[in-house]
Amino acid sequence: MTKEQEINNDLIEASNYYLTKELPDNFHKWGEKKLNTFIEGHLWQPFEYWSAEDVWENIENLASGIRAYINKQKG
Repeated sequence: MTKEQEINNDLIEASNYYLTKELPDNFHKWGEKKLNTFIEGHLWQPFEYWSAEDVWENIENLASGIRAYINKQKG
């Protein structure tokens, strides 16, 4: 698995914590407008008043934290 695929998989996994439907496998090919529309259309209720940009930032932060934890466990 390439580093890019690893990052995309981490983002997909992290999206489950903020969205009612996880990001699809091809989300990385989307433009910002399509990504924001998807996020806005699938916000989990506690985040329904957040902007798509804020939710995306949290998804990125969680994905990064997940990867850091996995790498730490690997040694």
